[in-house]
Amino acid sequence: MTPPSANAVPPAAALQADVTDCDILAANPPDPDRVVKGVPRTEVDLPRAIAACRAAVADRPDVARFSYQLGRCLFYAGQTEEAMATFKRAAELGYRQAHFIIAYIRYKQSSGVPFDLKEIEYHWRQASRLDHFNAQVAYVTMAVRGDFKGLPDTADKAEMRSFVEKARPHVTFAGDLLIENLLAALK
Repeated sequence: MTPPSANAVPPAAALQADVTDCDILAANPPDPDRVVKGVPRTEVDLPRAIAACRAAVADRPDVARFSYQLGRCLFYAGQTEEAMATFKRAAELGYRQAHFIIAYIRYKQSSGVPFDLKEIEYHWRQASRLDHFNAQVAYVTMAVRGDFKGLPDTADKAEMRSFVEKARPHVTFAGDLLIENLLAALK
């Protein structure tokens, strides 16, 4: 997979499409690119949502949002391998929440998915470049701790400063304190 440039944005087709049953049944409330309010995990009707999202992906495979939402439901249904492949497809289409969640699942080792530092760094960097503020804070936090030391092609200090500055408007008071500490560590 070729990394997008620092200024890459998802292709319009990867994000845009009419609201579908997939969106209504499977949108994730913290997804910055959802088109409806979203459904909390505990309220997702997995069989209906999976069917709706499979239909949406079959009809519009170029819409990354549908692949991400299908992956979300498959993951919740315990279909981890297919979920990760579906998240990867959404990430390849430039969907920032897919990049974020791939790294998050690997970081947390959720559902038996192995920790993979290279994958975590790559996907959180890509999500950060696409202005996913949670990824921006997570990426810089790990980098400042030295977690990415020795990995090739990581973000430099200037890019990391831009990540935290872009994340700043989206955080609470406690998050702002974390951003201040991260910026101080990057000097």
